[in-house]
Amino acid sequence: MFAEFARLGLVSFGGANLAEMERVLVLQRHWISPQVLANGFALGQVMPGPNLLAVTHYGYAIAGWSGAAVATAAFYGPTAFLSALVAALWYRNSRHPWAVALRNSLLPFGAGVMLASLLVLWRSSVHHWVGAALATLAFALLWKTRVNAALVIAAAALIGAVIGL
Repeated sequence: MFAEFARLGLVSFGGANLAEMERVLVLQRHWISPQVLANGFALGQVMPGPNLLAVTHYGYAIAGWSGAAVATAAFYGPTAFLSALVAALWYRNSRHPWAVALRNSLLPFGAGVMLASLLVLWRSSVHHWVGAALATLAFALLWKTRVNAALVIAAAALIGAVIGL
């Protein structure tokens, strides 16, 4: 479990790696269900701190409190160490042409990973046209306005609960 969560942490890009988490935790290992994956991600969105604190939830679902501790330490520990090392190197070399090219090449990669995460959440959470309309409306509000994301999520959850989604 440590090795799997460490690998997931190392390949996560800005916390947007839900598609790979689904592949490993749900489809390959069968450690959690698609619903646990979606619930954990939603919980991570409303909690303060990194949005992938959901890995603590996943670890807990897999093996209780010890699983939560292992998943969290494995996901964040190696990545924090490597990030500190890369930050020190980046600081010294950030003006080199290869560094600028690398930074620019990561933008489409990040967009693709975020799109894959959106598709995973959509597939595991939206099962009715009303839910699709509600999710689309919430997305539009967050994209085009400065409404607090927590308020949009709470309102969507309340509406979903009232209409029975």
